[in-house]
Amino acid sequence: MEKLIEDFQIPDKKIETWKFTDLKKVLEKNNFQPSTRSDTVSTDPAEINSNISNNIFFDPEINFIIFENGYLKKINIKKNYLEIKSLDSNLEDKIFNKKIFVRKDSLLDINSTFLNENLIVKVKKNIKLKKPISIFYYNCEEEKYLINNRVNIILEENSEAEINEIFFSNNKSIYWNNVHNYICLKKNSKLEHYKVQLESKNAVHSSSSSIDCENSSIYNNFIFSVGGNMSRIEVISSINSADINFNIKGLYLAKTNQHHDITTLMQHKHPGSKSNQHIKGILQKDSSGVFQGKIIVAQYAQKTDAFQFNQNLLLSETAEVNAKPELEIYADDVKCSHGATTGELDETMLFYLRSKGLKKEEAKKLLIEGFINELFDNVENKELKKKLLLTSKKIIY
Repeated sequence: MEKLIEDFQIPDKKIETWKFTDLKKVLEKNNFQPSTRSDTVSTDPAEINSNISNNIFFDPEINFIIFENGYLKKINIKKNYLEIKSLDSNLEDKIFNKKIFVRKDSLLDINSTFLNENLIVKVKKNIKLKKPISIFYYNCEEEKYLINNRVNIILEENSEAEINEIFFSNNKSIYWNNVHNYICLKKNSKLEHYKVQLESKNAVHSSSSSIDCENSSIYNNFIFSVGGNMSRIEVISSINSADINFNIKGLYLAKTNQHHDITTLMQHKHPGSKSNQHIKGILQKDSSGVFQGKIIVAQYAQKTDAFQFNQNLLLSETAEVNAKPELEIYADDVKCSHGATTGELDETMLFYLRSKGLKKEEAKKLLIEGFINELFDNVENKELKKKLLLTSKKIIY
């Protein structure tokens, strides 16, 4: 692990974008080794691990892909309107314009070097999927593995899809899950993208999505981060055409010793597009949270609307949060704003609710639910919304 940290220059707090998340320190305590195990794709439903089939987010009736311990286990998808195949790096470079995401990223370098699986999911032109595609990343090994997966997504012209990524394991697993997506939305396409992070309480989770949007496309991203010992989720956008609508909603819930980090970069490079970010956090005990959001509006990206807002609720005196919303604007005809708030439960509202006959704990629950319900109103999938709300309540209470 020491050699890997040195060779790939794992970030620490000396790097500005990692100022609040010391990944290097965490990795130095764990001797994670790249996973080398392999498996075959199963077509027998009986072979699905019971921990997967019993997961609240699993539905055998929908399209799904399962990775187990870093390797492809099962694909259950109607392929007449989808294309799913493995990629090598040369083909990936031809499909995705990576130059627009130029940045130093040691975690992406590690992902490329020790890649377990590299898949592409392509929704064909004019296809509007009626059922979501769920991608399950399940880990059950107790050994300290480094797992690197990449699932790339393309929506061709006039297509629509919902893709859900669910990361989970048993409570004893100790591993580092390092995942990346390249996403390309062609003209007039729409993607609902949900990322549900339920990793083991001992796990390290790092994932990033690099999204390239073309004319009149819509990208709606919902991040739900509640698992792991340390979690860092990044969203990097390149808004290169007009009439793009790019939205990120997110919620992190942290308890004892947990650290959650959501970092975003919105790059507006063309006139007449919109982006909106709204991230909330609830932190308990000695947990910590981070939101870093940066909006860059190029000089020629006039008529841009770009907004970001971070709200945090601290439920203990030892919890802490760092918020760093940023605007970097070079155009003069734009509507942009950013902000962040952090506080405890409103004592005046607690008093009011208790005066109406509610017990203290009931009043607290009501205020907490009011805090998070606003975000869940953005979840179009009603069944998924119910499951996310239920999971939230179990963690908070």
